[in-house]
Order: sequence, then C-alpha cells, then structure tokens
Amino acid sequence: MAESLAVAVRRALEPDVPAIVRLWRAMWDYHTPLDPRFATTPLADTVMEGWILQNLESDRSAVWVAEAPGTAGLKGYVLAMILENPPVVPWPLYGYVSELSAPEGGRGVGTRLLEAAHAWFREKGLPYAEVNVSVRNPAARAFWRRRGYGEFLERLRVEL
Repeated sequence: MAESLAVAVRRALEPDVPAIVRLWRAMWDYHTPLDPRFATTPLADTVMEGWILQNLESDRSAVWVAEAPGTAGLKGYVLAMILENPPVVPWPLYGYVSELSAPEGGRGVGTRLLEAAHAWFREKGLPYAEVNVSVRNPAARAFWRRRGYGEFLERLRVEL
C-alpha cells in the first residue's frame, strides 16, 4: 500500500463539478477494459455533469470531495444517496453509495470519503448502506469488503 495522503474532505460545491466529472471519467475508463459493458455514449460527461449538479441540490443525496493541501486538483469524490425500500420491509430508507472515485488508490482517500458518507447516513438514521461493485474489478471488491460490505443480492444480466 502506498503512503497515506493527508486529505481534507468537504461537501462539494458547484465549482467542483468539472473536476468531479473528470474523476468519474477516470473511474469509468478504468472499468471499460475490464468489462466492455461500461462503454459510454459521447454525451456521458455532459450527462454526468447534470447528474452531479442535480445531486448537489437534492436533500436525498450528498457529494463530498477530497483535497490534499499543497497539491492541485481534487483527489476523489463520493456521491451518497438515500433510497427507498418497498413498503414490505421495516426500513423505509437506506443509504446507497452511487459512486466513489479515488484514482490514487491505496492512499486512504477512498476510505476517508466513505467515512463521510457513512457519517451522513448515520446522521439521517439509516440502518444500512449498499453499493454496486463490478464483479470484474477485484481491487474494488476487496476495498468494499475491507470496509465491512458483503453479499446481499446477486444482480444478474442477460444480453438480448
């Protein structure tokens, strides 16, 4: 593991959106060679910009960014959301980590961002959090397992 990077985690602001989109793109481009089903359309960055802006304004989501003093640019971001369960379970709401990107992996940035999301989920009284992880990304699967995430449902796909 690389040496930890001293970062400050804060809520994202509108001026951060272009940098967040670049971090998202880095994450997505990392996944595409692992699984071509991660291919994007030419409008993907524009769509993501709108998605991030929408989530900055929502009371059901929060975006945090990580900065390292003395360095340029953001080191990562996380988008956390509050999602609804169907009314047949006793927990109406739960936390969902929609995206987490920390391209300089192994330096503690992803962990710090996830801690911010978990604290927000606890503040909102949510009983648990979920995340989707690519089965073809062993590094990401190991990251989430080290942080206590485990199997719940298996999501399957068929090409039609």
